[in-house]
Amino acid sequence: MENNPLQLFSHSGVLNLLLCFIVCASVSGTEQALFSTIKTDAEALINFKKMIQKDPNGVLSSWNLEKSPCSWHGVSCSLGRVTQLDLSGSNLVGALFFNPLSSLEMLSVLNLSGNSFYINSTSLLQLPYGLKQLELSSSGLTGLVPENFFSKYPNLLYAGLSHNNLSGSLPENIFLNSVKLQVVDLSYNNITGSISSLRIDGLSNSLLQIDLSGNHISDSIPYALSNCTNLKILNLSYNSFTGEIPQSFNQLKNLQTLDLSHNHITGWIPSGLGSACNSLLELRLSYNNISGSIPGSVASCSWLQILDLSNNNISGYFPDSILKNLASLQILLLSNNIISGSFPSSVSSCKRLRIVDFSSNRLSGIIPPDICPGATALEELRIPDNLITGEIPSELSQCSQLRTIDFSLNYLKGLIPAEFGNLENLEQFMAWFNGLDGKIPPELGKCRNLKDLILNNNYISGEIPVELFNCTNLEWISFTSNGLTGQIPLEFGLLSRLAVLQLANNSLSGQIPRELGNCSSLVWLDLNSNRLNGEIPPRLGRQLGAKALGGILTGNTLVFVRNVGNSCRGVGGLLEFAGIRPERLQQVPTLKSCDFTRLYSGPVLSLFTQYETLEYLDLSYNELRGKIPDEFGEMFALQVLELSHNQLSGEIPSTLGQLRNLGVFDASHNRLQGQIPESFSNLSFLVQIDLSYNDLTGQIPSRGQLSTLPASQYANNPGLCGVPLPECQSSSNQPATDQVTNGERQGHKPAAASWANSIVLGILITIASVCIVIVWAIAFRARRKEAEETKMLNSLQASHAATTWKIEKEKEPLSINVATFQRQLRKLKFSQLIEATNGFSAASLIGSGGFGEVFKAMLKDGSCVAIKKLIRLSCQGDREFMAEMETLGKIKHRNLVPLLGYCKVGEERLLVYEFMEFGSLEEMLHGRGKMCDRRILTWEERKKIARGAAKGLCFLHHNCIPHIIHRDMKSSNVLLDHEMEARVSDFGMARLISALDTHLSVSTLAGTPGYVPPEYYQSFRCTAKGDVYSFGVVLLELLTGKRPTDKEDFGDTNLVGWVKMKVRDGKGMEVIDLELLSVTKGTDEAEAEKVKEMVRYLEITMQCVEDFPSKRPTMLQVVAMLRELMPGNSNNSA
Repeated sequence: MENNPLQLFSHSGVLNLLLCFIVCASVSGTEQALFSTIKTDAEALINFKKMIQKDPNGVLSSWNLEKSPCSWHGVSCSLGRVTQLDLSGSNLVGALFFNPLSSLEMLSVLNLSGNSFYINSTSLLQLPYGLKQLELSSSGLTGLVPENFFSKYPNLLYAGLSHNNLSGSLPENIFLNSVKLQVVDLSYNNITGSISSLRIDGLSNSLLQIDLSGNHISDSIPYALSNCTNLKILNLSYNSFTGEIPQSFNQLKNLQTLDLSHNHITGWIPSGLGSACNSLLELRLSYNNISGSIPGSVASCSWLQILDLSNNNISGYFPDSILKNLASLQILLLSNNIISGSFPSSVSSCKRLRIVDFSSNRLSGIIPPDICPGATALEELRIPDNLITGEIPSELSQCSQLRTIDFSLNYLKGLIPAEFGNLENLEQFMAWFNGLDGKIPPELGKCRNLKDLILNNNYISGEIPVELFNCTNLEWISFTSNGLTGQIPLEFGLLSRLAVLQLANNSLSGQIPRELGNCSSLVWLDLNSNRLNGEIPPRLGRQLGAKALGGILTGNTLVFVRNVGNSCRGVGGLLEFAGIRPERLQQVPTLKSCDFTRLYSGPVLSLFTQYETLEYLDLSYNELRGKIPDEFGEMFALQVLELSHNQLSGEIPSTLGQLRNLGVFDASHNRLQGQIPESFSNLSFLVQIDLSYNDLTGQIPSRGQLSTLPASQYANNPGLCGVPLPECQSSSNQPATDQVTNGERQGHKPAAASWANSIVLGILITIASVCIVIVWAIAFRARRKEAEETKMLNSLQASHAATTWKIEKEKEPLSINVATFQRQLRKLKFSQLIEATNGFSAASLIGSGGFGEVFKAMLKDGSCVAIKKLIRLSCQGDREFMAEMETLGKIKHRNLVPLLGYCKVGEERLLVYEFMEFGSLEEMLHGRGKMCDRRILTWEERKKIARGAAKGLCFLHHNCIPHIIHRDMKSSNVLLDHEMEARVSDFGMARLISALDTHLSVSTLAGTPGYVPPEYYQSFRCTAKGDVYSFGVVLLELLTGKRPTDKEDFGDTNLVGWVKMKVRDGKGMEVIDLELLSVTKGTDEAEAEKVKEMVRYLEITMQCVEDFPSKRPTMLQVVAMLRELMPGNSNNSA
């Protein structure tokens, strides 16, 4: 049967139409599915956006449903699905959960680093399954690392979780089944515990990099890491690892970087390590306890670029053969070890070597002259604090790239090579404390980049060459303690960047050049102990400053050697101290006579970064005459003014009373006349003044600090009087009437006189009889009382007493009244204090600090007081003590611990305070270990404590007259009463102690480590802004729950440095106390609001702990800022 063509066409047409319909329907369905999926991705991202509380850069402004999410900022797509989300460095703020992102099925890359989120670590388990790269560094990730985190994402190649607040220990099986993982970065978190049993079997072939640096991991280094034969980078630095470096590390044939620095590793460097260094570029083992010698096998590391073994106990000779094979070596750091032998001449073999540092070792012999020109790339050559002898080789000038030469604290002799003038790049030449002689080479004037020229304590002679002033970049010149002669060149005035000029203890003569006033950056001028004469140029007081010293002396490690006592002349001196152990100064023969030398060190002294006029001026021990210039009163930043042992005359300028920052003023042993200016009463930061051996007259100003300082500082001024010297005599005496008129005497007749005498005699006999009875009664009572007091005194001195007493010289010490400022304690006696404390027994001791011990005393009326027994001082100072007590007793504020009374018994001084029920903030935050029953302060309580402490300190700074600087603000001096209200205690204590005892140094009185502002280590004064810094540390304790100093938590830094680092890295939320977050419960919105509030408190705290005092707020401003965070509390007063 034949088929009809039309019929066939009809059948085929129907089939084609049907096929077309199916294809169109399929395409339409696919498009619909794709649209549905991308819409789901968009909704997920919008839900994620809702958790963002702050978007300062507006990076999410393009995120709206009117556009395709593939066009949104930070979003990348492939095949119509979101595959990458990158919002790194956007400064976003918010409390995040990752569950909205779990629906992004195709997401392979997630980067949220560099933001200020709060992310609970449990959210890590809510990420998309197919994730390959996860970058959450500096994102505010907090909590424990989930045990199954890595195993849940089998495709994960890269995990960057650094610089967060991850805590707890790493689970032993955390890397199980993670067969593709290549990079793990958990650096700079709070991970603790041991990883010695860590199982990384599955990673043995894939792992390329593991970084666990900056945590608190302890115990030994896991041997299992040796199985990761493809490992290229291993960084375990800044932890607490112990034990030895595993010998099995010689299996890591592909290793390029090994960093185990800043741990507690012991033992020797494994000799087999050399067989694993075919690819090794960096070997860092510094800051450990590694001992033994450097193995010769290190020479096999032919590609090595950095070798850092500094700050260990490595001993023995440095193998000269090592450097001959390290042609690629660029940095060699071996400082602070016990390496002996000669300086390795093979340094010349390293053509690429830039930095050589052998500081603080025991190298001996000479500096090899053939170092140069072999080491043609050499930029820094540091060998201070060794046993190097001989002369400085002139051949060093052939290393034309040299920027730093430091030969300080050695035994070098001979001349400074004139050829050093050819070193055009030279910036620092330091050779202090050697035996160099001859003259300063004029050729050094060709070193136009020279910044630091420090040659003090040598035998250099001759005049200062004028060619030196061609080096217009000079910032620090120190020629102290040499044999320089001639005059101080006028050309010093050409050095606009000169900050430190030390020419003390030479034989310089002539006048002080007025041109020094042109040195617009000069802050430190020390010309003491020379033969300078003439008048002090007033031009010094009108310095052309008025600009901040930007960049000057940055990078220098400075130490101020302060002379305490009269053993050494001058106040002290500055030293460049990079790489030198402080104890070495005690071994220097020329300093042994300075028995009371103290060191104040810091990376950069704050005083070189802020002010524009002189801060330190020492012109003592010269032959200067004339008057002290009135213009000195214009040097507003001056902290030290030392003018003693000259021939100055005239009156002390009243303008010096304008120097509000002045801490030390010594004008003793001169010929000054007149009175001490009343304006000196304004010098509230003055801690040391010496005006002895002058011709001063009149009364010492009674206001301010002067009357509280020791009498010895005003001695040998015959006309001077007033506290602390004897009182001034009145200028006129009351006239006495000696004569009685004869007429009055003659008016009595003999009979009347006889009658009157009889009456008088009778009265006298009666009175005598009554007196005898009274005396007998008093004596009987006194004998009974004496027996009771003897018994009580014996119990006070008994072994159960918590402290020692010196009161045996007092005749009736127990009857002494306590001088009180509260009516209800008006009749309190010392005997009652003994009784209330059970003889000041150990059971009643509730605390001790820098100023004495504190006892709890329960009085008979049931009330409690706290009794502070002050530390025993080396002088009596009764008048100063009582005057200070009367001042402190009048200070009342609801946020201050009130002084209720005081008592002096023999050599003991007791202060009576109101008792605070909840103890100190320190005990509440850190005390009694981490006991399970320890109360955790809530956020509301911490805010209340912060506000109360701020108000108390603000009252001292702004409402007391004179204003009071606390000087020792810390959490142990913030006490909590029965209502958990903060009360500041121990205010005025440092001032009191310094007034009573001249043997305590400023460092003793300037606070507690961790709370001390940077400027106190170099300054001579305590300031209100210093208190603000200390208060900021207390705020940090409230926010972080951490102590100010903790080696395990912060390593070589402290709480402030650690928090600043976190904030700088954009992960401020990581510093918040985990215990605080655990008790911060409520709705998600309430929790988020509290987190925002914590961030704001952290911002205020960061202002308080600024390095520069001028950038810190006043306490008045702090109180105002804290009050702004209290809704509806604007009317509260401080």
